[in-house]
Amino acid sequence: MSNTLCALPWIHLATRPNGDVRLCCTANASGAGDVDEKVIGLVKKNGISLNLRNNSLEEIWNSDQMKQTRLTMLRGEVPDSCKKCFVEEANGIVSKRQWETEVWKERLDLPAIVKTTDTDGSLPVNIPYFDLRLGNMCQLKCVMCSPHDSSAWIKDWKIQYPTYKNIELQTDQRWDSSYDYTWYQKGSFLDTMKDQASNIKELYFAGGEPLLIPEHYKILEFMVDSGNAKNCILRYNSNGLELPSKLFDLWRHFKSVKFNFSIDNLFEKNDYIRYPSKWNDVLHNLQILDNTDENVTVNIACAVQLLNVLDLVEFVEWKHQQEFKKINVSNGAGMIGLHLVYFPSYLNVRCLPKSIKDIAANRIIKFVESQNNNQEFLNDPMGQNRWLGLVKYMQQEDWSHKIPMLQEYLTRCDITRGTDYRTTFPELKDLL
Repeated sequence: MSNTLCALPWIHLATRPNGDVRLCCTANASGAGDVDEKVIGLVKKNGISLNLRNNSLEEIWNSDQMKQTRLTMLRGEVPDSCKKCFVEEANGIVSKRQWETEVWKERLDLPAIVKTTDTDGSLPVNIPYFDLRLGNMCQLKCVMCSPHDSSAWIKDWKIQYPTYKNIELQTDQRWDSSYDYTWYQKGSFLDTMKDQASNIKELYFAGGEPLLIPEHYKILEFMVDSGNAKNCILRYNSNGLELPSKLFDLWRHFKSVKFNFSIDNLFEKNDYIRYPSKWNDVLHNLQILDNTDENVTVNIACAVQLLNVLDLVEFVEWKHQQEFKKINVSNGAGMIGLHLVYFPSYLNVRCLPKSIKDIAANRIIKFVESQNNNQEFLNDPMGQNRWLGLVKYMQQEDWSHKIPMLQEYLTRCDITRGTDYRTTFPELKDLL
């Protein structure tokens, strides 16, 4: 067990919405920095991405790249695709590598699994953990999203993309409309998943919007019908706007359900970021989720970016005032879950000028200091350290040269949508 080891290459398979397989969601499209952010972390053969539409689970699991990633970690080295986690760790932020490894050390005999690694890096195809992005079907077009992750974005993208003048913005907003986002409906994908049912300990569904996708329900159904649901944890990242009754009926059969409700600000600010959601709908569904069965936990998951970093403390204070019974009761020490937006890079918190960063940092630091009697917050890795790590990360580099690109992007979004970022975010009006 080397000090660069991550559990995921030994236990985990992750897809992108188009069926491409990646080392994990953090490795891919997360701004590791020195290669194209849209292809880093993808599992490839001869430069071509392996895809569950065309490639078997066995071929992907023991592909040369997967084998070399395992061997690199066993040598105590950092694979190129995994640099982002180590950057976060250097800033005091608990990385996906760290928290996933700790979680799975509790669930499985991880050292024993690592010992089964062959000399060439191959492993038996017994996969306990799947991260599934079943296409790009989604009803929202969040400001930090794209057609690759949301079908609702396609119409706006076709309007906006030809109007972009900034060359870097044009490059950043590229999208290949030839991608097949229905890969999971074809071939043997569902049969392959059924074959792994007895091995599966966790299923993680994210977007598109998983609760809109029929195959998501088919997977839950065969896990229930096969008797394997009771040994399986479900985890979601969802916009939380689609909550059919059949969902709760299926959830009752699983060991536990961890529902991460993506909410990024309050009231009209959240409606802008997660357009065209409506705050009243968000609040209504929070109340529904707060009254779900005991095996369900709910966390507000906030994508921290330039548009909301000034409002994080207000968001937490609002959340406490609601006196929810089960929302963020433990994760984040009762606050809200925070994860950074790296892509598109012009929405990253490092793009703020120093004057605005200082305001955001002072608010966060003052809030953290006010929690000096909250031992859970002080000791929880998703608590104090994550909040202060965010401040350290934000202040470490100056990306303010990206502001013109951000201005053009938001202006084009506003023209298409009939919104106005200067009105919605008055504290950023002079900057933006």
